[in-house]
Amino acid sequence: MSYDLIVYAAKLDPNPIIVWMKRLDEYDRLKFEIHPGVEFELGLSGFCPIKVTVPGRWPFSSAQSYISGFEMSVDDFDFESHFDLKNGDVEAKREELSAEGLDLEHWEHFKSQIFISFRPNNRFEARLSFLSAAILTEELGGLCVDPQTGVTLDQATVFSWATAQVRQNDLDIQDKNLFSHPFDGWK
Repeated sequence: MSYDLIVYAAKLDPNPIIVWMKRLDEYDRLKFEIHPGVEFELGLSGFCPIKVTVPGRWPFSSAQSYISGFEMSVDDFDFESHFDLKNGDVEAKREELSAEGLDLEHWEHFKSQIFISFRPNNRFEARLSFLSAAILTEELGGLCVDPQTGVTLDQATVFSWATAQVRQNDLDIQDKNLFSHPFDGWK
């Protein structure tokens, strides 16, 4: 079963890949590199491969690299279609959504949606997915939604939430023998 995250973005420029990878590197001692053929733009769809390098502990072991990643798609976001505001009593629907606590003026600014989907049976996928969703939310001026829990996070709260998810995942997988694929070059 997969776990999904959605980032609603106000903009896709500037291209976030360099900052995204740099911020992943800053999070902990792992090093990350996205496949050189990935172009972050509308229409991106499919597996987003990321090389993960675990530093060695000299003199006991050398660095090891693995291939990981997640499914990702970048699509247009149509505010009116998303909230069904094209048909019927639009003003009543807007009032209802506002009464539910949605800041419709904020949502109207979003032009793109980024879907991230991962399976938590790989050693690095959850870490990469939660942190990537948080970084992209911050860098692209967006909101992050976790459909499994119904949580919506803004730029001020998303990174602390993501790091908490990573810490919990690290505890959950501690005694599990999850697989990881050795990196043997970009294909």
